[in-house]
Amino acid sequence: MSALVEHPDLLALRRRQRAGVLGRRVGWVLLPVVIASTTLHYVGEYRILTAALVTLVVLLNTVHIALSVYVFGFVRPRRTLKVFHIYFGYVLGVLIWASQTNLDREPLHTWLTVLMGLGIAVHLLLAARCAAQRRAAQHAWGRALSG
Repeated sequence: MSALVEHPDLLALRRRQRAGVLGRRVGWVLLPVVIASTTLHYVGEYRILTAALVTLVVLLNTVHIALSVYVFGFVRPRRTLKVFHIYFGYVLGVLIWASQTNLDREPLHTWLTVLMGLGIAVHLLLAARCAAQRRAAQHAWGRALSG
């Protein structure tokens, strides 16, 4: 009796793919937490909840970046939107840390928060484009296998 053993490269690819899915999910959880922590900071009445959310933002942001580095690494710079998106995400992660950990330093916090919000909007647009490309590639692969 023989067992099918998968090639180590295939196993590594699957691990990176699972990490990529997890990283995207963490990013989608991170988004409302960033919005909530920023909003509550400016409301000003919920200092303990704001501090807890900021801590959660820093943790989720760190996990999101770590998973991205695991999946993509530091790719060779190229003039492609995907590579731009990867490095833009790394810079945005640092900007999120800076914004969320400088709550009591005005006007620095406000400027960092504005930049963070703009960066998140760009990152989401690029992510939507990458998701559409992934979906198209999956459908093309499925058609190739069934055809």
